[in-house]
Amino acid sequence: MSIQTSTQRRPATIKDVARELEISVATVSRALSKPHLLRPATVARVREAVARLGYRPNLVAQNLKLGSTGIIYVVVPAMSLFFFDVFRGIERAALELGYSVVAAHTGRDPVREGEYFDQVACGRADGVLLVSSARIETKPPHLHQFPPTVAVLEADEGREFPAVRVDHVAAAAMATDHLIALGHTRIAHIGGNAHAPMAEHRRNGFFRAMAAAGLSAEYCVPGEFSPEAGQVAMEGLLALPVPPTAVFASSDEIAVGAIRAIRAVGLKVPEDISVMGYEDQRLSRIYDPQITTVHVPTFDLGYQAMVKLRQILAREPFDHDALLPTHVVQRATTAAPKKG
Repeated sequence: MSIQTSTQRRPATIKDVARELEISVATVSRALSKPHLLRPATVARVREAVARLGYRPNLVAQNLKLGSTGIIYVVVPAMSLFFFDVFRGIERAALELGYSVVAAHTGRDPVREGEYFDQVACGRADGVLLVSSARIETKPPHLHQFPPTVAVLEADEGREFPAVRVDHVAAAAMATDHLIALGHTRIAHIGGNAHAPMAEHRRNGFFRAMAAAGLSAEYCVPGEFSPEAGQVAMEGLLALPVPPTAVFASSDEIAVGAIRAIRAVGLKVPEDISVMGYEDQRLSRIYDPQITTVHVPTFDLGYQAMVKLRQILAREPFDHDALLPTHVVQRATTAAPKKG
């Protein structure tokens, strides 16, 4: 049997926090559960007092009362740095809005993706942030009504979820146009995973730009979102009787592999072959040479998607389809083709 001594203090309560700040209990509660409804200065004061007094909210009891778990599933097709950047934005917004997020990895398996929907429908989480859906080739197990869901990065084909996305077709066309404007006519495209819709969209953007310029798209080869796949694909392009003078890679990681293959045969980037990436990952900024790429606002995509899901859960007005801008970032791996 333990004996409480005079030096032991009882746990702080929400009333203690309210009394310390001379505000109502309701205001303290709102600052912790719905901070977006209060001024940032008020939320900061409450959080400081909570930390100083050691108050620990009973989140389980709160969520039971609200009929909510306070948990959001973030369903991603792969554990890559690109998707991690999207996750960082989601996590930041979730923290500000009083939610916890759980990363759910599908490996681009539509059945596994469907299982996470089922778990949310069974009350294990409040909603889903679907980051780049798997391509649905078989009927998934979730035959009931879908739970609150926001598609992130691209629209989810056929299910019409609210979305926060970029236009991959337009962005890929922009990347290809950059190479065309430099004077390249023999331009290759190394694609991404065949089961990823965004890889198809980027390929379609390449086709669109090449057709608009009256150029052949014969140098289009399949690949995977990895440096190793980019290197293998580039080796095949270099072995052609007339190799391309420029390459648009479907990701920055693919671009790294392509550069590696070009250097391995004694050629230089961009003097001999220009290389264009996509996504503007941190890798593109620290690689030598720094990679010309298309900027995708990954953090903002995640942040705004979480805010939208919170609006849906709170039955507040929301924009069904938010399209964020992309742009070309000129760095050191693209230049005009060699003369002669």
